[in-house]
Amino acid sequence: MVSARGDPAIADLPEGAATEEAALSMAKALARRAILAWEGIGDADGNPIEPSPEAIDALLDLWPAFEAFQTSYVAKGLLLDAEKNGSAPLPTGRSVGAKATARPAARPVPTAPHG
Repeated sequence: MVSARGDPAIADLPEGAATEEAALSMAKALARRAILAWEGIGDADGNPIEPSPEAIDALLDLWPAFEAFQTSYVAKGLLLDAEKNGSAPLPTGRSVGAKATARPAARPVPTAPHG
């Protein structure tokens, strides 16, 4: 996702570009990085073709292919990205060195007598 945001096609979008145009450009940038192989994609004569930047862009110009890629790949990536932004650091793994941000209580808080 991060490398796709730096794609020249994204950077070259005109200011005020339509949301649909930006979504298509982002999907194409992601697809060019993510699609390494495919099945069932061919030329006008039905001959299988290998994925290439041009072929991937042409495929995503077809609405059903674009929609499938958006829901199957892009949306999941955005959900994962959103989840990590709201998650607290874990006590193990990469964030094991994270420091607590809350200060310890200065003195014990009195509680009601138990009786």
